[in-house]
Amino acid sequence: MTSPTFTPGPWRRVGHRSIAAGVGVSRVTICELYSWGDCSEADANEALIAAAPDLFAAAEAAAVVLTKGKWRLDGPDPEAVALCKLLRALDLARGVVLAPGRAAS
Repeated sequence: MTSPTFTPGPWRRVGHRSIAAGVGVSRVTICELYSWGDCSEADANEALIAAAPDLFAAAEAAAVVLTKGKWRLDGPDPEAVALCKLLRALDLARGVVLAPGRAAS
């Protein structure tokens, strides 16, 4: 699998609507979120973005386990469907642009 090029985790919420990695002088702002009206959606987006490195690592680990089962990516088995979705999500996280409906490689 290709190594990710994003800023390594952990990422955490800092301040108001900011996600950062590192501490002190090595702290890097990952992103800032803005919201209008009800802040509950921005709060949920902030939590999801902060969890991104952990979610990426979990998806990679799950894909490795499912790949060992030698599931056919075009098969109807729930494991094959899950593996296909995981591989597509990992490719998208790595910046690989896939045609709509195309399975991950």
